[in-house]
Amino acid sequence: MLAGLKPLLVDEVRRTLGRQAELVADDDPTALRFRYPGSLSALLRLRIAVAAYLLVTVEGRRPSALLGDTTVFDQVEVVRRLHPPGSFSSFRLSAPGRESAALRRLREELARRSGLAYDPEDGELLLRIRRSRWVPAGWDLLTRLSPRPLSTRAWRVHNLPGALNATIAAAVVDMARPRSGDRVLNLMCGSGTLLVERFARGRPALALGCDLDPSALAGARMNLAAAGLGASVGLARMDATAMGLADATFDVLMADLPYGHRMGSHQDNAALYPAVLQEAARVAVAGAALLVVTHELRLFERCLVAADRWWSVERAVQVWQKGHHPMAYLLRRSRHPGRRGCVCPGGKPEGTGD
Repeated sequence: MLAGLKPLLVDEVRRTLGRQAELVADDDPTALRFRYPGSLSALLRLRIAVAAYLLVTVEGRRPSALLGDTTVFDQVEVVRRLHPPGSFSSFRLSAPGRESAALRRLREELARRSGLAYDPEDGELLLRIRRSRWVPAGWDLLTRLSPRPLSTRAWRVHNLPGALNATIAAAVVDMARPRSGDRVLNLMCGSGTLLVERFARGRPALALGCDLDPSALAGARMNLAAAGLGASVGLARMDATAMGLADATFDVLMADLPYGHRMGSHQDNAALYPAVLQEAARVAVAGAALLVVTHELRLFERCLVAADRWWSVERAVQVWQKGHHPMAYLLRRSRHPGRRGCVCPGGKPEGTGD
């Protein structure tokens, strides 16, 4: 899990797994630990999680204790049975001292019992071994439930540089609590990540994506088609600051604004951001949600102050991803456009700690 998304992942686990999921207190910002006696295949539907693992702890001061415990081999078979035959052809170990004699013997025994080849770089079945965080003299064994991380989306057949991470997109979509009657507009839709993730939460009444870049729209069409949504989403070449759309049309608007690094520039963003907020306000119905992801935090918060007669901040979540720390905002369209809204751009977002 990406740091910052834990509250949203908690919501997803409760919604997807129900009361059977018993959360376990853990101060790790990048992991959510819970007990779950239900079908493990349900865990494969999680979209905000980067990956899902089975976790067991084996007592013993040395990793050689794993050799005398059948748990390792049992978990491998449990995971393999979750998928069609042939889904796994190899395995790998992530462990401290993986070239030690004990772990070499464990690899050899795993290969013998499972029939899988050992591939230290690209093995589909991943086992992680670490010193236990809960048992003083023990080892945690984590077996990933899927051949690839859950964050690897099969529908992403076109990669656009700077495209939004799919787990972040899934979390952003959840912030607005999707409903079947939503009329959804994705401004600057890029390769369609937010649109696909919105449909993963249920089919809206209407979905439209717009972008000025023809190559981005072509990529979005490819990804939407791969997700089986080619006929469900309208795509149009439009400027997000001057769209040819009717006033007060959409209930939910989404935008992954350019960060000014790979996409756009800081100078361009200074003009783009306020124009997008104004145009979004025009096409949004009263009470509509606007979901925004941006890394230009100071600029965006200044723009929010200027746009507070249209938009108020309902929620803000900061995410840490490979050196970047974008913010996801849930904004709400004022029901009284002529009045000043309640904007708190200086408030502390979720995920930033106390």
